[in-house]
Amino acid sequence: MRIAIACTYYPFPPSIGGVEAIARNVARELAKRGHEVHIVTSNLDVTTQRPVTDLGIEEREGVIVHKLKPSNFRVGYARTLEGLKETIAKIKPDIVHAHNLHPHLFQLTRWKKDIGYRLMAELHYPEVNLDFVIQKLLMKPAMYLLKKVSNQMDLFIVHTKLERSWLEKCGVEGSRIRVVFTPHISDELLKYISRSRSGNEVLFVGRLVFKKGVHILIKAFHKVLNKIPNAKLLIIGPEDSRYGRYLRELVRSLDLEKAASFLGSVDETKKIELMASAAVFSLPTLADYHPIALLEAQALGTPVVSTRVGAIPEIVIDGETGLLVEPGSIDQLAEAIEMLLTDERLRRKMSQKAREWSKNFTLDKAVSRLEGIYKLLL
Repeated sequence: MRIAIACTYYPFPPSIGGVEAIARNVARELAKRGHEVHIVTSNLDVTTQRPVTDLGIEEREGVIVHKLKPSNFRVGYARTLEGLKETIAKIKPDIVHAHNLHPHLFQLTRWKKDIGYRLMAELHYPEVNLDFVIQKLLMKPAMYLLKKVSNQMDLFIVHTKLERSWLEKCGVEGSRIRVVFTPHISDELLKYISRSRSGNEVLFVGRLVFKKGVHILIKAFHKVLNKIPNAKLLIIGPEDSRYGRYLRELVRSLDLEKAASFLGSVDETKKIELMASAAVFSLPTLADYHPIALLEAQALGTPVVSTRVGAIPEIVIDGETGLLVEPGSIDQLAEAIEMLLTDERLRRKMSQKAREWSKNFTLDKAVSRLEGIYKLLL
């Protein structure tokens, strides 16, 4: 099959991002299975909104990546891609798999008959990813447009029961929705064994933006340190400049500079190494869908502490693979981290359960299911 995956952003180093990583990993696996796979994207980093690579076409790990010029105007993270129609027409795909509720999704419905492809939409539950006021203001018009064009989509892909329920409330028939668990965990990740695991390190990995709740984690860690003086906090991820400055000032004001470290962006190998060696992985997000980092940490056998938002209760088994607390609660977060840092037996028990649970989210299973769905459409 010839498959085009449309995604506004792609994880060109040093970029990271959940949706972007899903698109990349699925594309690589499909290419390994002998399909001709194209990624149609921009050359921007999703966090900084700055170019991280040149425009043009290149092959990356068996996938043909088309890096188009993004529009200067954007709504939140959503931008149009210049030359998208011409690029899709040249590719002549059997399937176009579009990610996010971004302009390209609506454009692709218009060109579908002329170019001749089947169209799948993977929206990633956009209601929880509204980082900007303008996104919130335009959400209703966007949903109105989605309802208008939903019949032109051949199928919708969702990752959770939460998202399926939301789509059905939006008027999409259940028969046109397929659930595919988040395709992110590789066999290599499940087999990865850390050379040593810390008994006192708490790790955060993600974009340093307000909704990820890193300020809550720093304040909670301050409480943890009062009871566990040798605890360490490692923070990994690209920074939003204003929020990043606030976090560093918060660390200074709480006198945590010796215990808390900002490592910036790291490559995939280093990220996995740090995830696998940490005692606890914490993501105290205030608003999210199903963060990929939580799945990665569990696959590596690292107990997680996160919040009861979005579909997180569907991907973390509270009390078995990790601990969930109320979003924004500094005290609950501190107590959960303390519980895991002080109870090695509990950490080991959760570690074993987390690895086993993660097998439900393997890339191999998800891509096999996607292949079957693609074939049904043709």
